[in-house]
Amino acid sequence: MKFIGLDIGTTSITGLIYDLEQKTVVFSVTDDSGTGTLEHKEEWERLQDPESIIKRTSRILEQLYPMEEEISGIGLTGQMHGIVYTDNMGQHVSPLYTWQDGRAGLPMDGGTSYAQKLSETTGYNIAPGYGLATHYYNIQNGLVPAAAVNFCTITDYAALRLTGSRSPLIDATQAAGIGCYSFDAGGFDYAAIERAGIHTGLLPQVVPSGTLIGTTPRGIPVYCSLGDNQASFLGSVPVPGESVLLNMGTGSQLSVLLPDAEYQLAGMEVRPFPGGGRLVVGAALSGGKSYALLEHFFRELITAYTGEAPGKLYSFMEQLLSDVETAGKELTVNTQFLGTRTNPEVRGSIGQISLDNFTPGHLAHAFLQGMIDELYAFYTTLTRLTGSAFKYAIGSGNALRANAVLCGKAQSTFKLPLALSHSPEEAAVGAALNAAVGAGGVESFTEAGQYISLELPAAPEPVVPEADFPINP
Repeated sequence: MKFIGLDIGTTSITGLIYDLEQKTVVFSVTDDSGTGTLEHKEEWERLQDPESIIKRTSRILEQLYPMEEEISGIGLTGQMHGIVYTDNMGQHVSPLYTWQDGRAGLPMDGGTSYAQKLSETTGYNIAPGYGLATHYYNIQNGLVPAAAVNFCTITDYAALRLTGSRSPLIDATQAAGIGCYSFDAGGFDYAAIERAGIHTGLLPQVVPSGTLIGTTPRGIPVYCSLGDNQASFLGSVPVPGESVLLNMGTGSQLSVLLPDAEYQLAGMEVRPFPGGGRLVVGAALSGGKSYALLEHFFRELITAYTGEAPGKLYSFMEQLLSDVETAGKELTVNTQFLGTRTNPEVRGSIGQISLDNFTPGHLAHAFLQGMIDELYAFYTTLTRLTGSAFKYAIGSGNALRANAVLCGKAQSTFKLPLALSHSPEEAAVGAALNAAVGAGGVESFTEAGQYISLELPAAPEPVVPEADFPINP
């Protein structure tokens, strides 16, 4: 059986065909021709054109269809939190307010932001950019379109358009990204939302993950979308309960799947996972941007000295890494250059400078180690408070794929064997597997990992770290 996975991102859209029997991507295409970004009147607005996104998605599907005669289903994932309003015919009547839109961070009367006021009223932490916070601002400022009868994420809107449906359906992973999601209810906390004066009739209906939305004009089933974090985990981790997912791209995340229970983990998010369980996520805001910051520093230094701007210096930095012996001479770098989710004001630092270690090579090593240390701080907090232990680390993201030294530091710090996911389109693979579960090609979300081709290295006995690592998550 073969399934299409679509990943509708903020800047690009990827589509692929996944072969369950071969456990591999047989064809993929990415459209990064443009985001459909709309001009905004205010600096804090971040809007995209839903019709442009739908047309680009349709073009990708038209390229995928001829590659295989039989497609058993289509799954979707993509940018979370943002919303688009729809009318009673299932057509958009607003732009897409993306997850980057800052309107809910603006102050209301008295200086409290719209998002803060909504959070205080409902009892849920709802950040600016979350769909419910955006909707709350629009209500207060008379910006909800008169024709709106629903709102939903852009990926769920794409499912609506692909099938010609009229009312959006979303699963728990997407509902949690909108805000006011109750694990106990398995959906929105309607009473809490109504306390804020929000009419709940516009909220999309929450359905189980893998629910059939409808069929395309070609008769291909389309299944409700997954949140991109959950889709990436589903599409890259073969043994979910025993693995830690380390994603290192522009930002970075540590994700683990735990049983359903209440977890209070400082600085970490607890999100629903398809089929049950809770995905615990620690997100570092700098991530791969930290190494890019160092590369930019080196370029500026060379430009200032020579008067000529060099090209990218990552290959030069690789040479620096190989030429340096760090044992006993370690610099330390705290890479929280953009703060943290719980403390936006904290900043990074460089420490343990000595006469023989303040060199470009030692600095490059220290930046990479700092990037890993920030994720490891989440790991130690998580394992000590939950008692969980893991056997494997699964790596994803371009920063890990492109840097063997970074991979080595991850493996030695976590003391877990590291395997890199085979496909760079993990989220789209997860979307395809979600459709496979919905279609019955895969028995359950728990079994989906068996359809990922990833040879895991031998695992030592799992060890729970004894102490928190000294970085504030």
